[in-house]
Amino acid sequence: MKVLRDPQIISGFVYESPVDDLPALTHCGEALCCRGHHRKPHSHPAFEFLYLARGQATWRADGVVTTQGMGDLYIAYPGEKHGTGPVPNPENHHLWAGLKLDRLGPNALQLAAELRRRRVRSLTGCPEVEPVLRGLVAQVVANHPQRRQAITAYLELFITLVKQRLQSGERRAPAPTALPYSYAVQRAVAYMEQQLDRRLPLRDLAAMATARSVPHFCAQFRREVGVSPAAYHLQLRLDAARLTLRQPGFDVTKAALQHGFSSSQHFSTLFRRAYGVTPREWRQGAPSPLSKVGR
Repeated sequence: MKVLRDPQIISGFVYESPVDDLPALTHCGEALCCRGHHRKPHSHPAFEFLYLARGQATWRADGVVTTQGMGDLYIAYPGEKHGTGPVPNPENHHLWAGLKLDRLGPNALQLAAELRRRRVRSLTGCPEVEPVLRGLVAQVVANHPQRRQAITAYLELFITLVKQRLQSGERRAPAPTALPYSYAVQRAVAYMEQQLDRRLPLRDLAAMATARSVPHFCAQFRREVGVSPAAYHLQLRLDAARLTLRQPGFDVTKAALQHGFSSSQHFSTLFRRAYGVTPREWRQGAPSPLSKVGR
């Protein structure tokens, strides 16, 4: 493993030729880059798949500048020089893997042929590949008898997911909203989206954002998002509860308690304030006006 030491990189590492008896995996790594990140043009003997976990980035290859949003998968081709775009990137967090697809079996050969034919530069909205890339790296550093089999399984799954996303074309799911938030705020937002069954203490959100204090976190969040952290998380919980109300077996009280509201009365008051109808009216099919707290 090589630790990436660069003023533009907060933390990062790369593994070159990580598996001796699997040369088709040429490299893999992860980096959290600070604002102003710049990468000089370089090339690899393999396809490089670069996934953006947080932030935004621009890349240039073959004279084409591509903007990459959170959740997108950028593709650089074998021998192709590529680097960051004309403007340094904002703070971002990305993972990558270099693959010689021609050496990874029939499924990978088909993917390589399709990529070369269509010259695809970026696949938008691929959040499903993030845990696969993380799992791949975890197996690279593991020390157990089935290490190679596990790595091969992750590679096969990654190739299948990329083919699936490539073949789905315009029918693919929309990409996650690539919000121009700092890494700290994005971490807090991601945590909020996973915790919809309760109110979150501000100190927990500030800790997740690695903020130096709760007031500093709240000020930064409001400055970037436009609302307070509490208001943002409340809207997420209301949105989730609104979807739940249309599902069979859920009444107002059950939906309220499942999403962390102390009572159905309190939930109904907040729901009507946000959507202009009561939860009962919404459940019975009333149209929903736009929320008053935009995201």
